[in-house]
Amino acid sequence: MTSPWADEIREAFNAWPGDERKASKLQDFWDWIAMIRPFVTGRLALNVRGLPAGTGADGDTLVLDFDGGTVAAASVLDRAEAEADAVFLLSGSYADWQEMLAGYDVGKMVMYRKLMLEKGDTLQFFMAAFYWTELLAAIQSVPVQTLQQV
Repeated sequence: MTSPWADEIREAFNAWPGDERKASKLQDFWDWIAMIRPFVTGRLALNVRGLPAGTGADGDTLVLDFDGGTVAAASVLDRAEAEADAVFLLSGSYADWQEMLAGYDVGKMVMYRKLMLEKGDTLQFFMAAFYWTELLAAIQSVPVQTLQQV
């Protein structure tokens, strides 16, 4: 995880969804996303457990600061620093992150607990589950140099 990668994720999510993604789901789905989006405010931290040394990472946690559904800032920090101000913290193993970035179904990442909610209100998180899975899909769309990068 690097700061430039975090910035690319911010840009990708703020432009999300593209025409191809939008065409893949019913308009009612996107209407729901548009209804929820303004209420998404606060810090989301996405942690990689067991990130090996030598990956060139700036930290083990991707931090996305939301303001009205827009990613206002994105950074990479160590978990302890990221968790302090996070509304939600999701964490997954290094192997699971690699699977996701290689194309594993993002809905299954959450539902099968490959990314586990370790901080935050469970009900509040899952009330916006589709919003979060679209965020993961946007992350998945940002290329990494190698899967070892994350």
